[in-house]
Formats: sequence, structure tokens, C-alpha cells
Amino acid sequence: MNYNVKSELRRSMDAIHFSGDDKERMVALLMSAEAPRQRRSGKKLLLLALAATLVVGALTGAAVFTRWSRSAQTAYNPPQQVKEQAEKSGLSVMLEDKQKETTPGEVLSATDQGITITAVQTIADSYGAQIIFRIDGFDLPEDRIPDIFWDSVTIDGDLHFASSFSGGFYDGLTRDKDGHLVYASNGQPVARRDDEFQSIISQWVAEDGSMEYEFRFNFLDPGESYFGKEFAVHFTGLGVQSEKKAEMGEQLVSGSWDLHWTLTGADNSESSVTITPNAEIGDSGLTLLEAEIGQKSIRAVYQSDHDWDGWKQLEPLNPALEKVCMKDGSTIFVVPTEENYKRWEEERICVVTYTIYDGILDLSKLESLAYYKGWENDADGNPTIELFDYIPIS
Repeated sequence: MNYNVKSELRRSMDAIHFSGDDKERMVALLMSAEAPRQRRSGKKLLLLALAATLVVGALTGAAVFTRWSRSAQTAYNPPQQVKEQAEKSGLSVMLEDKQKETTPGEVLSATDQGITITAVQTIADSYGAQIIFRIDGFDLPEDRIPDIFWDSVTIDGDLHFASSFSGGFYDGLTRDKDGHLVYASNGQPVARRDDEFQSIISQWVAEDGSMEYEFRFNFLDPGESYFGKEFAVHFTGLGVQSEKKAEMGEQLVSGSWDLHWTLTGADNSESSVTITPNAEIGDSGLTLLEAEIGQKSIRAVYQSDHDWDGWKQLEPLNPALEKVCMKDGSTIFVVPTEENYKRWEEERICVVTYTIYDGILDLSKLESLAYYKGWENDADGNPTIELFDYIPIS
């Protein structure tokens, strides 16, 4: 049997969720030693990977590499500095690491019918939260989409804590540097079914047999009012989504998984960058009075110099904030989650909350807010360059 040490090292480090760059550093370090004379077990290689973490941390003076859930690591790919900011502010909490610290009565993992559901990570701030669970022991039928069932999700016993709520399984996909969909586990192009839609074949199940599921919600009230209270969810089963549209999923396993713990998060009033530019966005007549920029959310206060009733027809505010520009030249997209017009009638003021769509901001490297302006056209009237108005962050 052919044995590839590098591949085994990478798989071992996947189990503890190293980023791609960190993984290659560890592989290079370990491979610089004398080649092994016999096959090492996966357990020994995992211990070597852990040891390498400590060695590199000692050599560089850096903190120990932080392990995040697969889905969060893939979605955000945060550098170590960003992880440290997120953990220091309380934005990110690795619940698995805190299981030994749980107070009496808290339950972060439950097993029934041979299936274990574990609360792995929370990413929460004043405006919303992402809660990630790992499912072990469920045998997903081939070429089916997983589904999960629950009958209650509460904070301090209250069902009505969210203005919006969604959930979904991590599909194992990401994008390469050219924007093409690939499998996060190996970087290979995604496979597609031979059907009329050429639909993508996702990797719902990791190499260790586990899956990850996440809740995403926006708070009805400021998140601080929920922090320190009990978050509770009761899962009742696992199964697969229906292959027919608009039909309920098929529950294959029924059981009871009751998880509950004290919810914590980042208070954006204490862990954000606030600017008060009082500046008009281009020549739109819309002025940005204030913006509170956190690692995962932005809250902006606007005032218009003219009346506008589009909000009554649920039209979005324009110009729209599209992305945050960083000092290194990168950009991170944002999505509005709430537009509040309570002060519009008297003051023409709108307060908009945004979520950082595909990243977690490094607050030490903020450059500007980019508002969509339109397109620059060529001589034939075809759009060529997307245009933005910028508000500096200083």
C-alpha cells in the first residue's frame, strides 16, 4: 500500500481545523525531519501536529493556533490576529473548549439513538448570532441533503427573541482564488449531477463522518439584553430533505437532544470602531451621521435632505452600503439586515444594521465604507467599471 506522509499529516491537522497556510507550515516543519522508517498511526500524527503547533508558537512568539468549527473557518478564513480579536471581545466562543467549565445544569452535548449533537461555536454580537452544532453518528443516505428537526429554540424561555431566523447544514464548499466553487477539504472542483440543472454535489459529511449545522438569527432587541441568559434548543430528529419542492423533509431518526447554556457575545458599544463623519454620500442627498463598525455587524445612522416614501413600499435605502475596504486593498461585502424608519417622519433619519457577509473584520485595518454609485459605460453604452462613493474610516 502506498503511504503519503504529507497527506496523512494534512488530514490529521484537518481534524483540528488548521487554516491552509498554517497547515503547510506544519507540514514543512515536520517533513524537514528525517523521513519516517515505518508508518505512523493517525493518532501519533495528530499528536505530532499538535506538537508542531506548540513548536511554531514558541519559535514565532505567537499565540497557540485557535481551532474553529469547519464551517466558520471555511466561511471566514480569519487570520490568527482576527481570531484573537474575536475571542478577546467575546464575539467568538469555542463551546467545546469550555465544556469542562460549564456551570451546573448547562448541557453542550447530548446523545440519543447513537447520534450525538454538540454545540461547537457561537459567533454573537449586539445585533445577531451564529450558532454551530456538530452531528456525529448519523448515517446520511447517499446523494441526499440532510435535514434536522426541532420543536423549540428559546432565550430565557422566550420564543420571540429574533427578528429573523434561519438554519442550514454546512455543504463543504468554498471558492478558490479565481472564484470557482471547490471542495473545502481538498480544493478540487465540485462535481455535478447529470441532470437538467447540472446541480452541484455537496460534501455534507466530513472525513470523520460528522456534519455541521448552524442557526443564524438577528436579535429583536439589542443583543446585550440576551447575553448572560440561557439559550436552549430541543432537537427531535434527523433525516433528509424532500426531493420534491415545497414538501416537508423526511425524518429518519427520532429522538431527544436537549442543549442549553449561557449565551455570551460581543457588546458592540465596547468592541467596535465608531465614526461620526456627518458627510454626504456623493451627491445623493443622504448623509452618514454615524457608523458603529464591529467585527461582524455595522450600525449606521443616515439623514436625508429630502422626503422619500420608498420605505413604505419596502424599497431599500439608496445609495446602498456594499462593502468595507481594508488597508491591504481587500474588500469585504455587507448585507443589510434591518432598516429602521421610526425617526423618518420627524427627522428623516434611518438606522440601518448590516451583517458582514463573507468575513470577520480586522478593526485595526479599516480603510473606508464603499457605497454603490452605478457603472461607468464605454462608448457603446455597455457597463465597464462599477463605481462607488467612499466614506473614510478615521
